Amino acid sequence: MEKIKTIKLAEVFDKQISGRSAVNAVFSELNGVHHLILDFSDIQFISRSAAHQLISCVEQVQQERISVELPFQSQEVAEMLRKVKASIKNPKKLATYVEFLTFSSEKEMDDFLLSY
Repeated sequence: MEKIKTIKLAEVFDKQISGRSAVNAVFSELNGVHHLILDFSDIQFISRSAAHQLISCVEQVQQERISVELPFQSQEVAEMLRKVKASIKNPKKLATYVEFLTFSSEKEMDDFLLSY
């Protein structure tokens, strides 16, 4: 018989999920579980790092043959998870050019800043 575990995330995190360690705690007690339901009811926010960790943990448990459902996601949570999944699929970062400025005096720096 299949053991199903449902976790109502709002009971664990209140209305927001922030941080990787918080997500890890949810995935720590899965002995004997074959199907995991992470109920997002009342969760209004998930940080980028928590979303990344959630996606990584879901992928890891799926490799261990545990199916995972993520029902009742708010639009904001769903959008963050979508963006993080997209960034994982295309991790290439664009080169960033940073111009360093040097000033010979505080007045020169003030003049530069005031020109903007």
